[in-house]
Amino acid sequence: MSTLTETTFKRIAEIARRRWGLSLGERKMQLVANRLSSHLRKNGGGEIEDFVQRLDKNPTEEDMLVLFDLLSTNVTSFFRDPAHFAHLERELYTPLAKGTLSVPGRKLRLWSAACSTGAEPYSLAMQALELLPPSSGFDVKILATDLSNKALAGCREATYNEAQLTGLSPERRARFFTKVEVPKGTAAAVTETRWRVKDEVRKLVEIRRQNLVENYTGLGPFDVIFLRNVMIYFDRDTRHEVVMRMHGVMRPGGILAVGSAETLSGLDVPLRPAAASVYVR
Repeated sequence: MSTLTETTFKRIAEIARRRWGLSLGERKMQLVANRLSSHLRKNGGGEIEDFVQRLDKNPTEEDMLVLFDLLSTNVTSFFRDPAHFAHLERELYTPLAKGTLSVPGRKLRLWSAACSTGAEPYSLAMQALELLPPSSGFDVKILATDLSNKALAGCREATYNEAQLTGLSPERRARFFTKVEVPKGTAAAVTETRWRVKDEVRKLVEIRRQNLVENYTGLGPFDVIFLRNVMIYFDRDTRHEVVMRMHGVMRPGGILAVGSAETLSGLDVPLRPAAASVYVR
């Protein structure tokens, strides 16, 4: 099996930039080489150059999604960055419950714009059920989107192992999850304990594929958008483009949360800072 040359890596980087707005610096070359080699070994072998040649010349949509999976990293956890959820409770849910804030038609719409395997949108759904239960009369819906096949499959499956539930309180685990036994590996007779998100949570979440650098037709308007730990993959122009697209599908007063290590500083966008890594239209 061939190695990944600098020239071929640059071709991959250009495909990633053109298709998804991803910015792949040279420091990612070894990571990409390792993932490509592993993918080819698992799928009957082949040359990296041949794989990239196909992507350049006549790729299928499935080919491109395979590449995106190889380039993306799906790291997530339930109620990650608790300050963002505290902000929603303080600035959105409490005023809505008290009647000092309203949303049109009592419809609250949230978007997890890089949902990974589902911990983020299901965390948003759990918080909504806790603070705005169905008896409150609000219609709450969460859109969960990603490009990665693996991420979307995990989100739809909504079943997690013990380690993935780290940080969840016993109360939330008991209320929102069901303990299940699932086959472990290929040995159907051997099972492992996992935790499945209950239907009352899952029914609040719509899962779909969305490329953040393509048009947002049919999306929004949203009261809350979580765009967390995504912009680190974009160059400055792409960050500006994506945030402006987000602005276009936010309601006035809508909340945009970015990753705790991310900022909109230096981008000319019509959003004002409201808290650390939180912005308001």
